Amino acid sequence: MGVQLPPLAPEENMMKVDMKEVSKIKRIFTIEVPSDVVSKEFSDAYDDLRKRVKVPGFRPGKAPLSLIERRYGKDIEADLLRRLIPDYYFKAVKESGVTPVDMPEIENVDLKKDGPLTFTATVEIKPKIEQVVYEGIELKKEDIAVAEKEIGDRIEELRNYHARLEVVGEGRIIADGDYVQVDYTGFREGSPVKGAERKGVIFQLGSETPSEIDKGLIGAQKGEEREVELAEQNLLLKIKIIEIKKKVLPEVNDDLAKEIGGYNSLTELKEGLKESILEEKKEARQARYKEEIIRKLIERNPVESPPSLVEGEMKRFLARTMRFMGKQGALEPEEEKSFREKYLPHAEEQIKGYLLLTALGEREGINATEDEVEEEIKRMAQKSRQGVWKVRKSLESMEGGLEGLKVRIIEDKVIKVIMEKAKWA
Repeated sequence: MGVQLPPLAPEENMMKVDMKEVSKIKRIFTIEVPSDVVSKEFSDAYDDLRKRVKVPGFRPGKAPLSLIERRYGKDIEADLLRRLIPDYYFKAVKESGVTPVDMPEIENVDLKKDGPLTFTATVEIKPKIEQVVYEGIELKKEDIAVAEKEIGDRIEELRNYHARLEVVGEGRIIADGDYVQVDYTGFREGSPVKGAERKGVIFQLGSETPSEIDKGLIGAQKGEEREVELAEQNLLLKIKIIEIKKKVLPEVNDDLAKEIGGYNSLTELKEGLKESILEEKKEARQARYKEEIIRKLIERNPVESPPSLVEGEMKRFLARTMRFMGKQGALEPEEEKSFREKYLPHAEEQIKGYLLLTALGEREGINATEDEVEEEIKRMAQKSRQGVWKVRKSLESMEGGLEGLKVRIIEDKVIKVIMEKAKWA
């Protein structure tokens, strides 16, 4: 179905636009830039060029236009297209009232010096959501509390984080869990292996070391040399024990609370940990509520998700996955394919939820104020133990960082409205 949009104002030179609705989320614009506009652009470009370029045998500004056209015609055309297509595309979109979610695919470009410029722009748009049915969503209330064991476990984590390594006494043999400092050389078929020689390496037995090394070093003493066979790598390691250390945990007392910082006593530390754990549980519960609300909103309000938005969500997921895995560069093709297949349904659900929540926010007049943005940045800074300026700079440097934060604030406010009108079991 093609829709003839009204022509722009006279000063816009009567651009012609036809918008075809391919689907609820895709439009094809056929745009015609008037010939008088095109002719003037060509004329101005050539006049400017004649004044600036030096052509052998001619005084500045006196070279024949035909010669200028032969030499620079393709460059002039390319420059006009770079300027006119975006300019008139955005004017057409503004007149149409649709909201593109990605850059358009420009095709069928036809440019003539003495004729109009025509082109098509295929673009995905946000689906128009007239109404969002959300009242009376059924939710199950979750009560949360913090057990003493959870506080104790968190204290143990802190003890391990603030532990120190202490050299063991002379004559003490290596035991599981000890830290050892070693020099080693790798051999294959009796010859040293290039790159398999290290000095002063420190590692903990029973952590991430191969089991053959753990078994080979248990019972050894400082200064002793051991040989360990790594069968899978066909490698013989000759290892010399330089030092043996053990982890010493700090005592659970007021000194530990002071060492961690911000607490004057063990009692204060426990109270602080209790509040922190409780806040984490509240955030996790809110995330579960939001997930359930989005799922039920989608059931009540079927909506199509633009593929470009889904792909954007997919790329953000893959980037997060790579950071979590400590990888740089790109995932292996098969690995990426596996992640995509597994995450695609969730990515589509995320986008549908975003579309419904933002549509409901617009209908209810919900937005993110500058004060709310600042408060959220402060909260993020406090949680990550970074300066407010650093968090703000990080958001500003990320593509869509601040805008994404505003969207999240709006979504959270919309979720709160939905929860207020939910049926709680």
